[in-house]
Amino acid sequence: MTKQYFCDTMSVTDMIELYNYHKQRQGIRMENQFVRHEPCFERILFVLTLDKKKMKERILIGEEQQIRFRLDGSKSAEVLCDMTRPLGTFLINFEQDTDREWNLYGLSPLRQALHSNRWKQPELEQAASEFLWKKYLSNEPLKMYVAFRIWNSYLLAREPRDRNAACDRFMDKMSSLTGVFHDGAMSFDKETGKPKRFQAGSLYFKGAPSEDTRLDLWFPENRRTEECVSAYASLYPLITYYLNRLNDWGLCFRQCKVCGKYFLAKSQRYELCSDKCRKAQALQNKREFDERARENNYDLLYKNECQNWRNKINRAKNTNGFPADRLEKIQATFADFKKEALQRKKAVKTGTASPKEFTDWLYQQSNVIVELTDY
Repeated sequence: MTKQYFCDTMSVTDMIELYNYHKQRQGIRMENQFVRHEPCFERILFVLTLDKKKMKERILIGEEQQIRFRLDGSKSAEVLCDMTRPLGTFLINFEQDTDREWNLYGLSPLRQALHSNRWKQPELEQAASEFLWKKYLSNEPLKMYVAFRIWNSYLLAREPRDRNAACDRFMDKMSSLTGVFHDGAMSFDKETGKPKRFQAGSLYFKGAPSEDTRLDLWFPENRRTEECVSAYASLYPLITYYLNRLNDWGLCFRQCKVCGKYFLAKSQRYELCSDKCRKAQALQNKREFDERARENNYDLLYKNECQNWRNKINRAKNTNGFPADRLEKIQATFADFKKEALQRKKAVKTGTASPKEFTDWLYQQSNVIVELTDY
């Protein structure tokens, strides 16, 4: 039986089981605890696929063969992460490390460990492990990927006898990976929200090693209808690809008027990011409508009561023999009524008094004018 015939007759499931069997035989396993163990010698990729129609992004982390199995529909393929989220989430939630914490608490202790004796190494490894493990457990694919890569690269750096050279290689590679956290990834026009195209001729791409500018493109095949891109040495090319795709599709970043979070929309007319915020906005609109209705009600009662006073005052003026001193008292009382009414209205608007209290007071004033004009 030839090798070609053997591969052609195997199902995808059989190939995955055989692949995992050989991985375990070789000691290549994706451990998910940051302690000393056999390192993973395979390249762990960060793979991204964008779906414009569904407005979704999918991120997978793992070995290339396993990721391809997963993309072809196999749920048993072993990957570190397989997450589908709203389009734009990768850029919006991109890690910001302005305080250089990844260098201080993630890389620096491991660098010292590679230059230290075996008695000092456990304490340094523990310090870095706690920081990286916390990042890994964040359930954010980007943090998971970088944390895993740093720890696994450290384990690999422990293998060679020349620790100094291995440490230099470790720091160079990981600094390229974490350096992207120092800059923001969500670059867009503040007025239109349109993502800015990232030019390949920028200063970064001109001065960076070719490995750091590489981005592999996987064309659609088999069950996969969207193209995929994979990154390894650096995440800058991934950001470039993402921003340029969004720009080509005419999408824009918007800030939700309810929660304040950024989201990706098909046009500038979108102001709410999710069903939760849409429900919250609808509830707020109803509250404002009810408040306006209550305000209009007590304001209308106030206007009607003022007109009632004016009508009775005019009637008194037109009544022959109506005492002038009483008319003057009625007019003075009306002025005091309007002054106090304005103060009570202000109290209702500021919330220190209820509309019912104001309307009850208005009804009482109706009796006052009746008694004053009784002749």
